[in-house]
Amino acid sequence: ADRPYLQDLGITNASGEVLRDGKRKFKQINKFVEIIAALLREHPLKAGAHIVDMGSGSGYLTFALYDHLVNTLELNVKISGVELRPKLVEKCEAIAHKNGFKKLHFVEGYIDDFKPKKIDMLIALHACDTATDDALYKGLVANAEIMVVAPCCQKQVRRDMVVPDDLKPLLGSGILLERQAAMLTDGLRALLLEAEGYKTKLFEFIPLEHTAKNVMITAIKGSKRPQAMEEFRTLRKRFGVKKHYLRKLIKANN
Repeated sequence: ADRPYLQDLGITNASGEVLRDGKRKFKQINKFVEIIAALLREHPLKAGAHIVDMGSGSGYLTFALYDHLVNTLELNVKISGVELRPKLVEKCEAIAHKNGFKKLHFVEGYIDDFKPKKIDMLIALHACDTATDDALYKGLVANAEIMVVAPCCQKQVRRDMVVPDDLKPLLGSGILLERQAAMLTDGLRALLLEAEGYKTKLFEFIPLEHTAKNVMITAIKGSKRPQAMEEFRTLRKRFGVKKHYLRKLIKANN
């Protein structure tokens, strides 16, 4: 909590004490750093690795990740935050410069427009609807070693989804149907990643009292799981899903 950049971000005061309004964000930051640190212990990145945060927003998590990896763990990595809103990019760039974070930079633009030479780790937290798929596809094309996403506002599969007759007693309620659609969307994403050669995990990012968008998908480069594609087709057929945006992007590239 005594890190100067946290004061610049409005999470702590001049004494290094977490502000009342910053407590939830501070917990989220620490949990995020804990997750990434565990992934890197399992699958270390090479020196000079490039980490890209798609949709970095106000930069809370981006700054904390850089601080932990570069200043605490002393890893040789660089981090880029990609954000559509120019004022946030300007603000984050100023804070990075002020705190001497020489290998942390923020750029303005869409996910599709950002084309670095390489992406070793891709992060996309709360990218709405198919923007999460765009980010995952970007990581697949870049052959990223690690991908971390926390999806939100999942609408594409829900619009196409047909509830099987035997599940209508369970999914007749609107809220249960919405949750099923979200689970189906992320389950299909994980299967597609496994078919492309990644080991995936789905888990709760942070408790629901902090944010309703609390599911995280992590993917580590490994070997393809051949049966994953068949499981994807079976699950998609079961719920009448004729198309999945990430699958569409992958097929277009093959």
